[in-house]
Amino acid sequence: MEMTARVGRVDHPVVAVHDLDRTSQQYRKLGFVVPPSGKHQEWGTENLCIMFPGDYLEIRGIGDPNKFLAGVDKFLAKGEGLYSVAFNAASAQESYQAGLAAGLEIEPPRHLNRKLVLEDRTLDLHFETVMLGHDLYPGLTHANLCQHLTADTLRQPGWTDHPNGVVAFGRLVGMVSDFDAAAAAYTRLIGAENVTRGDDHILLDFGAGADIELIGPAEAQRRGDAQPQLGDAYLASATLLVKDAAATAALFEANGVRFTRQPGGELKVDPADACGAHLYFKQA
Repeated sequence: MEMTARVGRVDHPVVAVHDLDRTSQQYRKLGFVVPPSGKHQEWGTENLCIMFPGDYLEIRGIGDPNKFLAGVDKFLAKGEGLYSVAFNAASAQESYQAGLAAGLEIEPPRHLNRKLVLEDRTLDLHFETVMLGHDLYPGLTHANLCQHLTADTLRQPGWTDHPNGVVAFGRLVGMVSDFDAAAAAYTRLIGAENVTRGDDHILLDFGAGADIELIGPAEAQRRGDAQPQLGDAYLASATLLVKDAAATAALFEANGVRFTRQPGGELKVDPADACGAHLYFKQA
């Protein structure tokens, strides 16, 4: 499947938070295995990465406000929550060259190193990241491509065995105010064959992993996912797939996590209990 910037599957959505320690405790209450935090060596950001077999959730905070922060500081000024999506790139360099050839606003790959201190050793993780022009991804707040250079050490034994039963992301939802502009942008980024436009939404297909649904302001409001402080286009929610939704609900109840059951059977966690993120948990 040839895409205009060789954009792969959803690799990891990102939640931006003020306090990684507090967030780590809160996400354990949600039933996740939360590994120790790591620091980006070249940037001023640090993070927690909650791993699933094929994708993961990154929770990002500020470690050194004097270094490059990839917009986290500006986002956090409006509150915590879902802030970005990183798409997988098989080759950051090839994606960059393909994007250039397609006339897209795209930056050359940057090398990024994340060090993660475990009890017995330090994990030394390396990535190539490619920044995309803001106009290419309406409804995602922030987006980039990511090639993992140390994919084999990214997931350690036990890190994907979550008490809440989460196995993967199923869907991300973005809010957009202009469907024509959004459809045109994603046609340029991922190709017309991967963009399906309906009356009141747009569906983006990445061939594997989570898909992305773009909805309008009224639908975001109806779902309880409107976040007007974020402007007229933003990443609104994420759905995680679980092995046994009844068991997940029981864990939430036992841990005092506030949630509501949706008409489709999904469990929607109160964003206040997920550090600002609008998260749904759905039977896989």
